Amino acid sequence: MPLINSLHNDNSTRIICWKTTETDEELLDFLQLSPYRIMKYLTMGPKQGKEYLGLRACLKVLNLDLDVLYDERGKPYLPASKQFSITHSFDMVCVGLSEYFIGIDIEKARPHKILNIKEKFIREDEANWIPKEREEEYLHVIWGIKEGLYKLNGGNLWNFLHHYRVEPFELKENEPIVCWISDEVKSEKFLAYYTLIEDYYLVWVVDFE
Repeated sequence: MPLINSLHNDNSTRIICWKTTETDEELLDFLQLSPYRIMKYLTMGPKQGKEYLGLRACLKVLNLDLDVLYDERGKPYLPASKQFSITHSFDMVCVGLSEYFIGIDIEKARPHKILNIKEKFIREDEANWIPKEREEEYLHVIWGIKEGLYKLNGGNLWNFLHHYRVEPFELKENEPIVCWISDEVKSEKFLAYYTLIEDYYLVWVVDFE
């Protein structure tokens, strides 16, 4: 099974990723889903169905036989005490579980695309410190951080230019990166981390307050 396990695993936070290169039949055989979950899977299209099976595989590794629920803003949660976040890109599905509020994002490296959209999420004060020789790498990490902040905040603030800011950092995997969510009233500080999995950037943002 193409399981990528324990990318971040400490006393408070665990992240599991599953690369869904198996057939659906192989995943179904591994998962042994309940009739209710099989019926749910059968209502989905091929891409959504594969993502659902990858999600269930991650939850099985975490020993969580729970259904994912969604609040009024569409933020996923589990009927359990831990905080929870989901992300997927192409054939990779990841789940983050933490004692703290968490937002995770995984993105396949696509240099041309990230360069084309940088004006949509890179602030002027961020552009000033991004080194040109490694711009594509920084853009992928900053995009993931802002996606993580968005998910952590439940989609309440959505403008990546106005509401989310990343402080200068060096590209060092698993090292903390300071980032902020701000609105008209207050600013809140968070810590983000990233790592590379093959040609994917995995980023997680945690609220340790």
